This record gives sequence, structure tokens and C-alpha cells, in this order.
Amino acid sequence: MTDDDTPLYAAPLWSPGAPGAADWVKTPAPAAPSPFPVAVPEGRAHDYLSILNLMSAYMIALDAGDIDTYADLFAPDAVMCWIGGVERGREEIRRNLASFGTGRQKLPRDAGHRPRFIHVSVSQRIDFTGPDTAHDVGMWLGFSNRTADGSFETNEFGHYEDWYVKTGARWYFQERRIFNERLSNKALFYPELGETDPREL
Repeated sequence: MTDDDTPLYAAPLWSPGAPGAADWVKTPAPAAPSPFPVAVPEGRAHDYLSILNLMSAYMIALDAGDIDTYADLFAPDAVMCWIGGVERGREEIRRNLASFGTGRQKLPRDAGHRPRFIHVSVSQRIDFTGPDTAHDVGMWLGFSNRTADGSFETNEFGHYEDWYVKTGARWYFQERRIFNERLSNKALFYPELGETDPREL
């Protein structure tokens, strides 16, 4: 706090993009018809764990502000759709996500408290669509400590849909679509989650 009790970190931590940036939500990608895999397919356990590890690396790098590690999780020609718009290619992702989140935020020299925002992935479903391709949907939550007393709060949630590609021994994001139920990159219902139109006829 400052001498007049004004919070040091009251300003938004990032800009959600220009009007219309999230219009990609209005034309959703086709839903994947594959069923929920009750068991990991025979012989795919290593690939399954590698994709889980890819997602964990993504979340950690994002919140740490490690943009190089973050960007290198995407294929060179990857596409990412999020609240900031549509990023095409690894280098565009690296450039346009460089200021996102709290990990790269600079603090005053005498700061004794760091505002943080962390993301966690939950309820992930992975379907293998080929020897070197996979698709998934999952849920995510966002937590922050940007409260008056420094306690944490849950203030965002949504889901994602990803397509992966394996090159050599590594899996990469080929396309990533991030939906946020607090912001404009959301829709009324999501076929990729098995939802149907909830409105009465």
C-alpha cells in the first residue's frame, strides 16, 4: 500500500485485446466425435503422459513469465485463439504473449509483496487421432492474491480445446483455443464438451 492507502497494484495486469478480438468464438471449430477414452489406448501411455507434462509445462511457464519456454511448446506454425485475438505461428505467440500475466510484471524496488495469478488445468480428456496427432478438451481455473488482505481468490474459469502434433520425440501444441467464462471469449454452449443448445425451442 502507499501512504494514502492506494493499492500499488490496482491497475489491470494485461489488456484483453481490441474490440472484436474474440470473434473467433462465433465460428467454433467442428467438435471432435471421438468418445471419452475410459482407458489410455494400448501402447499410448508414454504419449499420454507426455501431453499431460506439456500442459503442466505450459501452465508453469505462463505464470512464471518464461515466454521462451512457453512459446517453444507450440509448433512453428501453431495457431492460438484467446481473448487477445488469433496468434499465428510460434513467433507471433512469443511476441504477443510477452506481457501477459504477473510473471513478467516489474515491481517497485522496495516491494515486499508480489501479486500473482496462477492457472491450473483440471478434467483433461485426451483422444489420439493418429500416430502423431491428438486432440483434447479440459477445464481450467485461475487464482490470484490481488485482494486487500493478500488472501487468494478464485476469479476466472473456462475450458480449452487443443490439437497436438508429435515431431520426433516431442509433442507440441498445433492449435489451442482458450475460452474464458469471465470475458468475451465465451459462448452459450460448447459442442466440443458434448453440450447442446440450452435454449427452449
